[in-house]
Amino acid sequence: MSESEIALTRTLLVANRAGLHARAASLIAVLVRGFKARVTIAKGNNRVDGSDVLQIMSLGAAQGEELAAEATGQEAQQAMDALEKLFIDKFDED
Repeated sequence: MSESEIALTRTLLVANRAGLHARAASLIAVLVRGFKARVTIAKGNNRVDGSDVLQIMSLGAAQGEELAAEATGQEAQQAMDALEKLFIDKFDED
């Protein structure tokens, strides 16, 4: 298995008050599209493409909920680090 095929996973906490609303989902999608990586985000059994705003919003993740993120590809580590920072920084909202 090559390095690009190894899936990195992280648990992300939705810490901002508004949850994954349109602006937050847009920030996630734009960030993910900037990397050579495929990112999926899951809430329970619902897994979505991390580069698709509407799919991210469909998760309906509220403050305090945990999401599972998975990244594969050449820049998976960088994408996952940046995504985690975005969540930790509460999408620069609070």
